[in-house]
Parts: sequence; C-alpha cells; structure tokens
Amino acid sequence: MDESVKYKRFFEVVASVDRALEENPDTDSALQSMADAMARVYAASGAMLLSLEPHTGQPQVLSVSGHRTGFLEGGPIVDDGTFSALLQGKILFIPDTARDGRIRHPEQAASCSVHALLAVPLQINENLPLVIWLHFSHAPDLDNQDLRLLHDISRHCTLTLKNAFEQTRYLQTFVEVSAAIHQGDAAEDILERIVTNIHDIMKARGCIYWIVDAGQRRIHMKATSGFQMENLATVSYETLEEVFRFQQGEDIFFEDIREDPRIPSTTTLGKQMVTSILAIPFLIVDQYQGILAVYFNQRHRPLQHHVEFVRILGRQGAIALHKAFRYDERMLQAFRETIEGLALALEAKDVCTHGHSINVANYSYLTAGEMGLNEAEADTIYHAGLLHDIGKIAMQDEILENLGNLGPADFETIKKHPVIGANMLRPLSSLAGVASLILYHHERYDGSGYPEGLVGEAIPLGSRIIAVSDAFDAMTSERPNIRPVSIKKALNLLQEQIGTTFDPEVVRAFVRAIKKHPDAVKPFAISQDYFSKHAEELASCAKPQSPLSRMLKKCVPGF
Repeated sequence: MDESVKYKRFFEVVASVDRALEENPDTDSALQSMADAMARVYAASGAMLLSLEPHTGQPQVLSVSGHRTGFLEGGPIVDDGTFSALLQGKILFIPDTARDGRIRHPEQAASCSVHALLAVPLQINENLPLVIWLHFSHAPDLDNQDLRLLHDISRHCTLTLKNAFEQTRYLQTFVEVSAAIHQGDAAEDILERIVTNIHDIMKARGCIYWIVDAGQRRIHMKATSGFQMENLATVSYETLEEVFRFQQGEDIFFEDIREDPRIPSTTTLGKQMVTSILAIPFLIVDQYQGILAVYFNQRHRPLQHHVEFVRILGRQGAIALHKAFRYDERMLQAFRETIEGLALALEAKDVCTHGHSINVANYSYLTAGEMGLNEAEADTIYHAGLLHDIGKIAMQDEILENLGNLGPADFETIKKHPVIGANMLRPLSSLAGVASLILYHHERYDGSGYPEGLVGEAIPLGSRIIAVSDAFDAMTSERPNIRPVSIKKALNLLQEQIGTTFDPEVVRAFVRAIKKHPDAVKPFAISQDYFSKHAEELASCAKPQSPLSRMLKKCVPGF
C-alpha cells in the first residue's frame, strides 16, 4: 500500500477526534468518533467500543457501530493471555479468526462474518481500560508499518482524550463546588469535596486543606483525602508556619522533600512517605488562612494547568469558609442579642436575679476553664449561667421576694422554674445546648435534687458547675430575707457538701478558680430603692432564718 495512503489514514483519524472535541468537548462522543473514523479509514465492517475490567480483562460493550455483536454471546472473544496484552497497551491484530488459537469461539465469529479482528487499547483512565475493536468481513491489508501507525494513533488520541477528560473533570468539579457554595452547604463538606477531587484527578498520594488561626496561632480545622498519618494529624501550627511560610502568601513547591533542608525532620509532614509537595496559601477572612497541600509518592513537578486547578479549588474553599465565618459572626451576634434580651427581661422581673445571673455566669466560666474545658464548652456554660433562672419570669413577684421563707405550696411552684426555663429556650436552636444545662442546674450529686433526681455524673457537667456557682453567689450576695456570709465561709459551706449536694471535682475546681481570681468575686448588693420599697414587708417578716447548710441540703432555689 502506498505510504502516503497510510499517513492519510493516520491524520484522518487524529483529525476526526480533534474535531469532535472542538465541536463538543465530551469524552464519550470523541471516543465514538474515533471508533467510527478508524472503521471508515480501514474499511472495517463494524466497530465496538469496549471497557475491560482492570483485573480480569472481561469486556463490557459501551457502543457499537456497523457489525452485529452475536459472537460476544458465548463469552470473552479471546483468551486470557491476549486480554493481558491488551491491558498492557499492546495492539491486537488477528487476520484470520477461523485459524487463530487466540479466538475462543471461531464458529460464532464466522456466523457473524467476523473474519479478522483489530483491537486498539486506550489507557485514558487507569481504572477503566478501553479498547476499540474493529471487525472485518475480509482480511485487511495491514503490515507492520500500519500497526506502528495505529500505535501512534492510539497514543496521540489517548493523550488528547486524557486532556479533554481531565478538563471535563476540572469543569465538573468547579461547577459542583460552586453549586455547593451557592446552596450553603457546610464548609467542612465543601473542603472534603475539594481535597477528594484534587487527590483523585491529580493521582496524588494525598491532599490536605489546613485552616489556621494566625491570631491564636493554632490550627482551626483541616480536611484530608488519601493517606492518614499520625504526624500529619498532630502537626503543630509552628511547623506549618515554618515549612509552608503561608504568611508570605506565595506558592511553595518541594520537588524532593527527602533532600530538602526546609523540612529537616524525617517524620515532619509525611517526609518518610512522600517525595514532592505542592502547597498554595489562601487568605480567608480576618486572622484565618488556608494552606492547600498536595502530596506525591514519586518526584513530580505538576504542570501549570494542574497548579491552576489546585489554586481555583483552593480559592473556592476560601470563599466557602469566608461565607461560613461571616455567617457564624452574624449568628453569634444574634445569639448575644438574644441572650442580652432575655437577661434584660429577667432583670425587669427581679432586680436581684440579674446581678446574681451575671455572677453565676462568670464563676461558671472560670470553673469550666479550671477544669480544662475548651472555649466553646466554657461559653455554653457561661450562657447557661446567665440564663439559669430565666424560668422565674413565669413566677409571681410575691414568690420571688420570699425565696428564703417559702411555704410548701410556693416551694413546689418555684421548683418548676428549671423546666419552664428549658422549655422557653428549646425552640431557639442556637440555645438548645444551654436549655439542657438550665433544666438540670438544681439536680444534686446524691440524687436529692429536682426536677428528675439525677445522680452523680448523670447530671450534665455544665449543670453541676452552675449549681456550685449558683449556691456560692446566693450565699455571698444580699437577697431579701437572706443574710450574706463571707467568701471564706461560703467556700467552707460548699466543701461541707462535697459528695452530697455537689460534685467533688467541681467544688475543688471552683475553689481554685476563686483563689486565682479573687477580683472576680462581686457579691450583689440590693439597692436602697429596693429596701425602701419593701421596708414594710421586711420589717414584718418574723420567720427565723434557717442555717445555710440546711438550706443547701434542702435544695432551696438559689443554692
């Protein structure tokens, strides 16, 4: 055959694939166009596009043009050895299916007029090997040069389709992440999607998106895909700052970290497991910054379009986090305003309760910190302390003014305030955690409290902390019908009730916190206006005072 004809075939197939991608950048369409073009230029009677199972080589028909496929009904077309060769990227040419031992069912091939077979493998995706099968009703005139040109066609078109497939994946990923940001998906889910796609598309060993708080000099959160290593899970803020220099805002690339002095430790950032690292920093909002790092097993220098892909997705992650942090700020402001509004409502109801609530909140916050609770947990306990008596809004003024001298009926009424308070706050989703702490703040360690008689650690820790803070402030502050005691005596009375009324660990932590922060103790003093207003009621009050220790044991509200 004229050599010019052979090259004409080559360029016709290549041009058809390029044209298909220009007209419609769809990998499936381009593959079908390639199969049709090869069938046309090599005068095949039919073409099939098959996928091969990566391990067994079992075929699955993806598309057919021209010839019937009845000869596939008997099972695999060729023997296992031939499948293995196809999986390794070798072209298969069988000029006579009736006499070639590699054909498993020659009689079926003959019945479908398949007298010759040409298979060209395409390794576009390592998880999905593809093969273009050309069927001939006659023996085609193909020599070694034709087969070499077919190999070149396969290599060129595979590279072209790979790039198209990659760009399609880039676009799909970008669209998916953009949609997730627009729909308000959780920032954690968006970051997870980003690192998973980068890990998969770039065939990396792993991908990590760190979010750091430069103000607090700590790692705020991270999303990972790929390998999990303990030294990556426990990496410090200082290590990230030293290695990736994210404060400078510039990309950093380590071609071989095993030989790079910028990562001195053999265990730091996966140094024993990877070779190359690409890291791109992102400014998110305020003191928050992101570092998107991609790890590779072998020495690998990413192409520029790969770097841009990582940069675009990293920027999308930063946008998602920016929205999330700004939303959190707005929610936090609304939360604070809700708390303040409820506290003001309580103050308007009972002037003593507001000053008491602020003290209980402060003491509870200090105790939570002394017990090693994190900032979020301490904040929740603080807010619960501020609102622990909100249920008293539903109580009559006469009851609130006589907390030290309540009769049985009034005492049963006042005991309902934790339940009322919790029920008031539960509909507010932002206060759900606060509501449960308020519900149980009058439970007692030995089970003698209310409303449910919980015992020991069955009582939420925040409620146990508020109970101690509540009793301490009630003992040290001025209240109608109750004389305050000194700070020292109040601490002694708390310790007398260890293991019965109060959690021993909480009391010990409370005492330590008060000793460390004596200035935080600010007993509430009732104003002269209050005393003037209620002078007559106070003067006529003839009931004797109960000892404070007895009141503690009886779970008198406010203790």
